[in-house]
Amino acid sequence: MILNNVVCELYRCQTYAELGQFFLPVLRMLIPFRYASIMRRENTTEHIRLVDPLCIPSEFLEAEQNYMRFADDDYTGWLNCCRESTLFRESDLVGEQQRLRSTIYQKCYQKFHVYDSLQYGIVFNGRPLGALSLFRHREDGPFTSDDLFLLSSVGIHLNQHMSSLLDKMYRRETVSGYDLSAVAKKYKLTGREVQLIEQLTRFRDNREIAEAMQVRDSTLQKHFQNIFRKLDVSSRWEIMRLLLEGDPRS
Repeated sequence: MILNNVVCELYRCQTYAELGQFFLPVLRMLIPFRYASIMRRENTTEHIRLVDPLCIPSEFLEAEQNYMRFADDDYTGWLNCCRESTLFRESDLVGEQQRLRSTIYQKCYQKFHVYDSLQYGIVFNGRPLGALSLFRHREDGPFTSDDLFLLSSVGIHLNQHMSSLLDKMYRRETVSGYDLSAVAKKYKLTGREVQLIEQLTRFRDNREIAEAMQVRDSTLQKHFQNIFRKLDVSSRWEIMRLLLEGDPRS
């Protein structure tokens, strides 16, 4: 019954951001964990890079933002290149001491006392879409074979639905006379900055944007400041005008 509820909640998600708001909390009822994240593959480059982390609890976002900085040092990075869904326990790949000495652990997860992780590569029709990661403390014990089985059962549905959500999101980025992916590439916008601008195109206010992105208002303001600097504008309305009318400096 819990598995059915998790799958139903997954299909109720209408946007990528809602996976973090509604799907991950319910997944915890099926597979207990301390922290969880979903990250998507960046759509503005051929290089496979994970961006735009959705995390529970929200403070774990710090860990995944650090991960994006040190991703090249991740010995499990091959997961993001697979053309088929891949599921593994990190404790099955390397010994505890090697794991605890790794750059990724020390720079990203040591602060959160992560002991074991369960990693799932999200792939649909040979197209890598992102990754789902679950984390536990030492006192929680490692993930079990039953946990792997349950996550693989959910993963079949996650592959298909995340593909649909991302395709819908990317289509929105190229409507209304602008190509957001081209803007992101030209101005070297981060995944979070692109997500913020996409929220602006839906005419959402700061509170709604902060909720959708699962960030504090102070963090949201920092994202705005970085976007203003990169696009050489001073307001959200100038951002919209640049998108809709094109950049006169081009």
